[in-house]
Amino acid sequence: MLLTACTLGGDGSDDGSGSGDPGSGDAGSTTTSSGGGGATSDGNPEPYLPVPNGIVLTDPGSELGLGEKATVAWRPRQGEVGVLDVKVRKLVHADIKALEEWRLDAAERSSALYYVTVTVANVGDADLSGRRIPLYVLDGAGALVESSSFKTDFDPCPSPAMPEGFLTGEKTTVCQAYLVPKRGDLKAVSFRATEDFNPITWVGKVKEPKKKPNAAG
Repeated sequence: MLLTACTLGGDGSDDGSGSGDPGSGDAGSTTTSSGGGGATSDGNPEPYLPVPNGIVLTDPGSELGLGEKATVAWRPRQGEVGVLDVKVRKLVHADIKALEEWRLDAAERSSALYYVTVTVANVGDADLSGRRIPLYVLDGAGALVESSSFKTDFDPCPSPAMPEGFLTGEKTTVCQAYLVPKRGDLKAVSFRATEDFNPITWVGKVKEPKKKPNAAG
């Protein structure tokens, strides 16, 4: 199938695919615990993953608005820690007809299509070339949905992995596509480093598709 879309179900194994199995949760959580316990010598909270000196991770449980930055970390593969500055910039509810030329099954055809525009910068030490941005959308039923990927070009929202040469200091803005089952609503964009991670979420207004005016006469 040219388009792949699925609800999140990774097992955190060393497959290079991303963040493991975050599970589900409440997008409205605003707990500010760092999840690491204790503090560093400069008084900052102990990070939940080892990150380069000078990096301060955003508190797990933080709820942000569109355009606000979070600094996050996750293990894209065993023994490797990726660190990103992330800004979710725009949420768009697209017409599923944009995929009418793609081979979709019945469940996918009855999904809602959303585009999420996000800017990410590599602020860690790992080469993140070819890694997918570990962001999910949370629907109205509390389920997490993974971004879709395309084997050929999809111009409205390419939904790519991070580009080749995505080393320390590199920055990119991309559009990620999501198929939310049963024409569900997009309630939040969620980052989860692990299954038991208290998610960092972005919430904001979802732009609805423009309705074509009825033909006169």
